Amino acid sequence: MKQGLKNRLFHAIGATSIGPVVTAIIQIVSVPVFLHFWGAKLYGEWLVLSAIPIYLGLTDFGFGPVAANDMTMLVARGEKSAAVDVFQSTWVLTTGVSASIGLCFAIALWALPIERWLKITLLSGGQVSAILCVLCIYILLDMQWTVIEAGFRCDGNYALGVVLGNIARFCTNASSLIAVALYASPLVVAITLVSVRLLGNWSCQVVLLRKSPWLHYGYRRAQVGVIRKLFRPAIAYMAFPAGNAFNFQGMTVVVGAALGPIAVVMFSTLRTLTRFVYQAANTIGIGIWPELSAAFGSGNRLLARNIHRCACQASLGLSAAAALFLAIFGDAIYGRWTHHKVAMDHHLFHLLLIEVLANSFWFTSAIVSIACNRHEKQAIVYLAATALSLPAAFALMTRFGLTGAGISLLLVDLCMIGYVLNHSLALLHDSLSEFVCALLRAPTLGVGVPKTCSLTTPKEPS
Repeated sequence: MKQGLKNRLFHAIGATSIGPVVTAIIQIVSVPVFLHFWGAKLYGEWLVLSAIPIYLGLTDFGFGPVAANDMTMLVARGEKSAAVDVFQSTWVLTTGVSASIGLCFAIALWALPIERWLKITLLSGGQVSAILCVLCIYILLDMQWTVIEAGFRCDGNYALGVVLGNIARFCTNASSLIAVALYASPLVVAITLVSVRLLGNWSCQVVLLRKSPWLHYGYRRAQVGVIRKLFRPAIAYMAFPAGNAFNFQGMTVVVGAALGPIAVVMFSTLRTLTRFVYQAANTIGIGIWPELSAAFGSGNRLLARNIHRCACQASLGLSAAAALFLAIFGDAIYGRWTHHKVAMDHHLFHLLLIEVLANSFWFTSAIVSIACNRHEKQAIVYLAATALSLPAAFALMTRFGLTGAGISLLLVDLCMIGYVLNHSLALLHDSLSEFVCALLRAPTLGVGVPKTCSLTTPKEPS
């Protein structure tokens, strides 16, 4: 494998691993700071208000990641002019739709008694509306990042974009904590978030245009035909966050309905602990995404196939090692973490460890279809499986207790392994026997592709 590709993969996976670290630091530090300077009541109201505008983030309808895939494949084929068309079309669509919905949202905020509905008592109605309006602007700026990231990704600068994005995210949250420590009001904190995020976006745009001067903002190259081409994969991409909502928030609600709040605490804490296995393997899947798109775009089937094999091999090894560590030390970690106030359900714990192993494997393989925008059927299968898992979990919990929830989650992931692996191997023209044999061998990545092995336009397998 060429040294340049090795370096890009290494840097991409390393940069991706920064994200969970930044998130953990922000979560660990922010809670005591907000509680100390604002108190539990005001902090609780802030959490409620800051959660509402997040739903505006869905108004890009998945066009950001899908456009990034398309641009990466176009650049890999040397079609930079067409990539500019996609870039400007996505930017115009994201900006126009999000701004329109944001304006309607802001008008509704000033017209409706939001503070009464949300039982906000420490902030006035005017303050609540103003805070929500400012936070809406923050979410709209955050949506612009998907377009900026697409620019970095398509030209081989994915790792740089991820690092800059995490730096901007860290600085934005750190500035809000500094404002809180200076006894700023919630409205001032919201304005601080927007100001620093705006500066971060502008700085990243400057770096992007210097690294890729051929890529420029504008509206003259925006085309309806480009949006039409990306529409189906973009809408399908939204099935993944919808499925995740069923899988996480939905399952938590079902556990509470079936077994009560104490079971929810036990289930949620055990799932949070075991999800560290998935987070470790997730960096590999996200890290190989841009290179898979480029391999599909250039028609390099052998490279795409070998990246998939090595990624699945690494994901299995890393997640298995993390699961083994938790299997040995998880009991002690859980007791220390919960201050021994929550009993561990060992049957559920071991089921969840198996579940995250399966989840890590199929997610890594799923990147193949996502990277080339051939994920429509896969997304539908995931959405249907997670939706059906909720009534299944309720029925199983009436017989097996919390273990029933673990069984339901595991069934979803086993279903996804069967479908996703078959789907990915079909796109790569790989066979199951050769794939399994490759998992058992030392990893090798090839770049040479015979002329008969072109992969210019992968078709959706039946």
